[in-house]
Amino acid sequence: MKKVWNKKEKGEMGVGTLIIFIAMIIVAAVAATVLIQTAYQLQQQAEETGNIAIQDVATGFKIIHIGGDVDLKASPPKLTAIEIKVGLLAGSPAIDIKNVLIELSDGTTDATLNYTSVDIIKNGTTWGKTTFTAQILRDMPPENWNTQQVVTQGDIVKLLINASAVGLNLTPQSQVTLQIIPKHGVPTYAQFMVPATLTTKYVDLY
Repeated sequence: MKKVWNKKEKGEMGVGTLIIFIAMIIVAAVAATVLIQTAYQLQQQAEETGNIAIQDVATGFKIIHIGGDVDLKASPPKLTAIEIKVGLLAGSPAIDIKNVLIELSDGTTDATLNYTSVDIIKNGTTWGKTTFTAQILRDMPPENWNTQQVVTQGDIVKLLINASAVGLNLTPQSQVTLQIIPKHGVPTYAQFMVPATLTTKYVDLY
């Protein structure tokens, strides 16, 4: 059907129409910019939240072995020190040992220990009451333990606790609960019992 042009119909023309048209384009551009910026911020926040969640789930230690030094001269004999060999969980990022806490209890005494570079075994109650120390057993590349005390994948570290200085009375058949808590990630939990007889200077606990 052919449309008949009505000569009475007129289009708006002039500078005013042009200004309105340009204003509409500017408003649309501003709105689009706001939407893009909002979408970008939401994406960044989602990625950051995801990275934190992954870090919290994947970060942590695995316990390889727990042993103890025994004072055979005490009556009855008891553990004087606890040694914990640890490595990183599969996929765990590096962990700064200086930010790690150790919580342990023998059912009577509860203790929360922070890291120190001091030899707490030799210094006894002076340093060992509220602290633990660590020794590197295997430092894989990048070798940064001596400068930063950071545990990376493949490293094996021995954590040392002066049980006597902490106030733990680890006589035969004492039960101990232990948690190794990194700054970010999953705490590592272990429970073990002191053997019923202590006849050697070193015993396996876990």
